[in-house]
Amino acid sequence: MSTTAQGSVGVQSEVVERKKRPIRVSTILLTMLFVILGLMFLLPLYWMITSSIKPTEEIFTSGFNLIPAHVTLDNYINLLTTSAYPRWFFNSISQSAGYALISVTVCSMGGFALAKYSFRFQNVTFISILVVQMVPFHLLLVSLYVIIVNLHIVDTYWGALLPLAAHPIGIFFMRQSMLSLDDEILNSARVDGANEYQMFWSIVLPSIRPAIATLLVLFSLEYWNNLLWPLIAFRSAQNFPLAVGIASMVNLEYHADWGGLMAASTLATVPIIVLFFFLRRQFMEGITATGTGVEK
Repeated sequence: MSTTAQGSVGVQSEVVERKKRPIRVSTILLTMLFVILGLMFLLPLYWMITSSIKPTEEIFTSGFNLIPAHVTLDNYINLLTTSAYPRWFFNSISQSAGYALISVTVCSMGGFALAKYSFRFQNVTFISILVVQMVPFHLLLVSLYVIIVNLHIVDTYWGALLPLAAHPIGIFFMRQSMLSLDDEILNSARVDGANEYQMFWSIVLPSIRPAIATLLVLFSLEYWNNLLWPLIAFRSAQNFPLAVGIASMVNLEYHADWGGLMAASTLATVPIIVLFFFLRRQFMEGITATGTGVEK
């Protein structure tokens, strides 16, 4: 009893000491800095949302009004009824989901091979993959386009997704996550008669769910915002994703529908926010664990 009482008294005194400890000036300044940075990031998003519910003629009026004087949904109605936006939205969802699934599958297999198999030139292969990431993507455009032309997959989903599937950062990310897997568990599965594919799907992938969720969010966001490669891979407007479709709405030679553009951009942010909301815990766990190679 005396030991328990002493422990509780020690905890209470520590709590009181922390309460009495003065707040440092550096902490206040750092908090103010992050608040300012947060406002700087949120202000353009707020302006986009409010502009989407304004009449087009009021968007560029003199003065900066945080609260719109007139609220209307005409921009959204016109966008959904008079343009191919619903088709572009469907294309972006299906293409982003397909790209994320294909890339996570390829990267997880590559990361597993680099983390748990021993073969000649293993380190050289891993370093070469990382070096590829340093090459600007613009230098690869011609060669990638020649590949999809020779494979006859231009203006198809496969032509837009397959050339980007083997992502160097994704392979590195998965390798770091799989380094923490216990080799004894894998060897036990082999002794029990599981082949490499059964072991990979039944043991390895469930053990790295935070890393998979992290890459699903990152790859979905990457393709969702990708403008350059879909613009080259697709020729028909019916296959355009949102990034290319919204860019095609900007016609500076004539009168651009800025209200419609703001409405299109606002709707384009919703799926990624929803995806992050559902996978936020696994996303943060994967980001935290990958740097050390230790899964939680």
